[in-house]
Amino acid sequence: MSSPFRSSDPSRSSPRSSPSRQSLHRSGNGNGRTNGYHRTRRESPADSPSRQLWEELNRLMLDGDKAFKHELDSRAAEQETLHRQALDQALQEHEKVRQSAERAREQLQIEIELENRRREEDQKRKLEEARHKLAEEDAARQRRELEEAKRREEERRQQEVLKRQKEEQERHFEAQRRSEEDEAAQRKAAQEKQEAERKAREAAREDAAAKARQGQAPQSLPLSHQTAQQTNGTTPAASSAAPQSQSAANESAPTARQPLAALPSASAGASASASANAAPGLFSSLEQREAVHNQYISLHKHLKKMRSNVEDECKKRSPKLKEQLSDMRRAVNKNMGQLNKHDKRANLAKAQSIRAILDQAIGMSDISVDPSEFIICPDQPPISNDANKQYPGPLLYLLSRFAKSAIAQLTQEAGVDTSMADGIGVLLVTVFSVSDYRWNGQSLIDVLWAKYHVVCPALFGIYGDQNTPTGRKRIGWWAEGGGFIKEASHYQRMIGLGAGFSAITLRDFTRSRNANPAPNRLWWEAMARILNLPPGQPQRTHYVLVQALVKDHVPRIMQIFGFAGKAVLKKAIYDFPQHGPKSERGEIISEASAVEALHLVLQQQYDLTF
Repeated sequence: MSSPFRSSDPSRSSPRSSPSRQSLHRSGNGNGRTNGYHRTRRESPADSPSRQLWEELNRLMLDGDKAFKHELDSRAAEQETLHRQALDQALQEHEKVRQSAERAREQLQIEIELENRRREEDQKRKLEEARHKLAEEDAARQRRELEEAKRREEERRQQEVLKRQKEEQERHFEAQRRSEEDEAAQRKAAQEKQEAERKAREAAREDAAAKARQGQAPQSLPLSHQTAQQTNGTTPAASSAAPQSQSAANESAPTARQPLAALPSASAGASASASANAAPGLFSSLEQREAVHNQYISLHKHLKKMRSNVEDECKKRSPKLKEQLSDMRRAVNKNMGQLNKHDKRANLAKAQSIRAILDQAIGMSDISVDPSEFIICPDQPPISNDANKQYPGPLLYLLSRFAKSAIAQLTQEAGVDTSMADGIGVLLVTVFSVSDYRWNGQSLIDVLWAKYHVVCPALFGIYGDQNTPTGRKRIGWWAEGGGFIKEASHYQRMIGLGAGFSAITLRDFTRSRNANPAPNRLWWEAMARILNLPPGQPQRTHYVLVQALVKDHVPRIMQIFGFAGKAVLKKAIYDFPQHGPKSERGEIISEASAVEALHLVLQQQYDLTF
C-alpha cells in the first residue's frame, strides 16, 4: 500500500545519492580519463590504501543512506496506517452523525405528523364543539321562543279573561247604576206623591179646622185613601214619617273605610251563609288562633307517632309488607319530584300514578287507625253520626308522606321558581278531594295544614318578633345544628310556601263532582290576618308572604273574589307597605318595596289599575 503522501512517480523510488558521492562522481567526471590513466599507469587499486578507505567510506555512506531511507519508509508506512485509521474512525463518526441526523430527521418528521394530526383533531373537535354549541343555542332559542309564545298566549288569555271580567264588571256597574237611578226616581216620585198627599191632608185639616170653628163637621178623607192607609198598617202621620226615616237611614250609612275582614269574602257562586260563617274566623283573637295552632302542632307530632306505629305494625305482620309500604312511599316521592311546570299532561300522568298507589293502600285495611284524631277543622258536614272509626293505616301513612313531600318540594323548588307551585297545588287538592280517601265525608287535608302550621305559622295569624329566637320560631324560623337558618334561605322557603298556599286555596271546584278540601276563604283569612296588622307590627316575613300570595295569582283572585279581590290587591300594594318597619333614613324596607312595586306587574301583565 502506497502512502498518500508519496508520489507515484517510479523515479522517486530509486536510491538517493549522497552529496559526497555526487561530488566524487562529479570530480571523477571532470578529470576521469586523465586521472584514471595516470592511476593505471602508476599504481593498482588494490595497492592504494586510500582507495580502499574511500570505498569503505562509500559503502558506509550507502548503508547509512539505505538505513535512513528504510527508516523513512517505515515511518511513512506507519504514518499512512495511522492516517487510514484516523480516516476510518472519522468515517465511522461521520456515519454515526449521519445515522443520528437521520433518526432525528425521522423523529422530527413523526413529531410534525403527530402535531399536524393533533391540530387536525383539535380543529375537528373545535368545529364539533362549535356545531354542538350552535345546536344547543338553536335549541335554547327555540325553547325560549316556545316559552315566550306560551307566555304571550297565557298573557293573552289572562288579558281576555280580565277584559271579560272588566266588561262584566262594567255591565254590572251600569246595571247597578241604572237600578240605583230607578230606585232614586221611584223614591223621588214616592216622596213627591207623599208630599202632595201631606199637603192635601194639611189643607183638609186646615179646612176642617176652619169649618169646626164655624161649627160645621169636618169632611172625611176619601175612602180609597183611608183603605190604602189601613192596608199598609200605618196612620197618616206614620205614613208621612216613613220616607223621612228611610232617607235619614240612607244618609247615616257608614262611608268610612272598613277593615279587610268586612269585605265580601265569598266567590261569585258562594252563598251568603258561607260568607257569614267565614266572618267569625277573620275576627278571632290571637288566643283563639294560638289555640287552633297548638292543636295542629300536636297533630303534627301525632302524625309522626302514627307513621312509626304503621311501619312497626307492617313489620310485625310481614317483612314483605313493610318493604312494600316503603316501596310505595318511595314511588309517591318519586312522582312528586317529577312534576313539570310546562307539561300538564305529564303532571296528570303523575297524579294518576300517585292515585293508583293510594288506591292500592285502601286494600290494606287490616291495619287501621282512628281518623277522627287527625281531623281538627272539618270542611264538610259529616255523612252520619255513627260512622265507623276505622281508616286504612297505610293510606293515612302515605297521605302524610305525600303532604310532607309536597311541602319539601314547595320550599326547595317553588321558592326559586314560583311557577312550580301551581302544579303542586293542583295535585294536592286533587288527591285530598277524592271521595275514596275521605272519612265520613271529611277530607284528611288537616295532615297538610299541620305541616304548614309548623313551617309557616304567619299564614294562620301567629305572629312574633323576628329579632328573638322565640319570635323567629313562631313565624317560620327553626334551629338546625344549634344555629338559625340564614335569612335568604328563610325568605326563599317563605316564597315557596306562600305561592303554594295560594295554589292550593285558589282553586275553582264549580265543575268538579268532589268538594273543595281547601276553600277559598282560607286564602282570604290568611291575607286578612296579615294585612290587618297594626302599623309597626308587620315584619319582613309578612311582606315576602304577601308578594308570594299575590304575584302569580291575580287572575284567580279577580275571578273568585271580584271587586273584593281588587280591593284586597289595592290594600296589599298601596297601604300595607307603609305599615312596616322603616330604615334609619325613614324609608320602607326592601321587602315592602317589592310588594309596592307589584302595581307595575299588575298594570303591565293584567292591565289592572286602581
